[in-house]
Amino acid sequence: MKETLKNPLYIKILIADLISNFGDILYYLALLNYVLQIEQSDFAIAIINASEIIPILFSFLLGYFADQNQKRVATIIKTLVVRIAAYLFVTVIIGFNPSLLIVVAVSFANFISDLAGQYENSLYYPIINQLVRNEAREKVMAFRQSLVMSLNILFQAVGGVLICYISFRNLAMINALTFAVSMMIVVCSRKEMRKYCQDEERSAPKEKRSVNQLFRQLKKELADAVRLLWKIPGIKETLAAIPVLNAGLAVVTSIVVLHMAENPSFCVISAEITIALVAICETAGRIAGSTLTIFTFKKMKLTDAIKIILVFIVILFSGIIVQNIYIVLAALFIASLLTGCVDPKMGALIFNNLDKTKLATAFGGMTTYFQLGDIVSKMLFSVLVMCFTTKTIAGAYIFITVIFLGYIIFQDKVKK
Repeated sequence: MKETLKNPLYIKILIADLISNFGDILYYLALLNYVLQIEQSDFAIAIINASEIIPILFSFLLGYFADQNQKRVATIIKTLVVRIAAYLFVTVIIGFNPSLLIVVAVSFANFISDLAGQYENSLYYPIINQLVRNEAREKVMAFRQSLVMSLNILFQAVGGVLICYISFRNLAMINALTFAVSMMIVVCSRKEMRKYCQDEERSAPKEKRSVNQLFRQLKKELADAVRLLWKIPGIKETLAAIPVLNAGLAVVTSIVVLHMAENPSFCVISAEITIALVAICETAGRIAGSTLTIFTFKKMKLTDAIKIILVFIVILFSGIIVQNIYIVLAALFIASLLTGCVDPKMGALIFNNLDKTKLATAFGGMTTYFQLGDIVSKMLFSVLVMCFTTKTIAGAYIFITVIFLGYIIFQDKVKK
């Protein structure tokens, strides 16, 4: 791992990513504050959230095109130009009187920026794959995840202060500048980066295809990616269980808030402190899990970590049923801790077992697949709350989680 962290190119790519993350977090906070100035704030927040979620559903498609790209470095620079242009557009329109139309326009710019950002990240996969040795990959990914999450907390705090003193127009300009700095880092490093993707840039140009041919090719690429993933030990059970994990963790805050409304004593000191503790337990757990993967959990099997998480999700929802907030918080922390351990382990498995020309397609498909668990769970929860009590809903999540826990245990026994 030390060898990778001493690699100047890896550090430059990491810094460029962190700088653009700061811009994204800063302006997301600014948008949430901006909508408070208009009358239809609830509808405006829904539009902003949609602009953040919908790009994730394009991950597989963007990953496929990234794998087909023959000029990665030049395209990375172009994506950053698009992101700069999107927020320069925002600096122009954000100065008009606050209105829902302005929110729609800004959200569209944010949507375009996020699409470009996902495409940019997909283009980096083959380069990063060659910068990190297989045996060090899990530790490096765990370190990166821990660093990114820790800095995101700091960025949120700094963003919260900045939006009190800086206008929305200037905040948009700062966001554009963060992408400009990232672009300058890439421009200065482009010769080094091209050494890791010369094969792609020298390959013959692709023939143009019709829409039907493209869909057939996408279907084939998805089938090939799934077939290759299925050959990785333990990945089948992981792919089955992670949407369930995400589904359970996605509704924890909502179900805690709803249960506090039904039972005011279901809190730690106050409702505000309890909501903050839920967020802290989840974030701190993931950071701790990523950090411990470097030292303590490096030998833990992926499927064992998944089984433990499922057990603690059952305990978490049991805490809702027995009306004990401390059980909920403790179980959430441990489940989040092991989730922070699972992410780098699974990422390392995929990087180490798939061809570099398939990485973006595989990761893009999995991102879309895993996020569907969140989306479906939140939609299902929104329907269930209108018909059932929180205890009944918690029981339903326990039932689903136990089924998948049983499936993984059964698969382990079959293998043995």
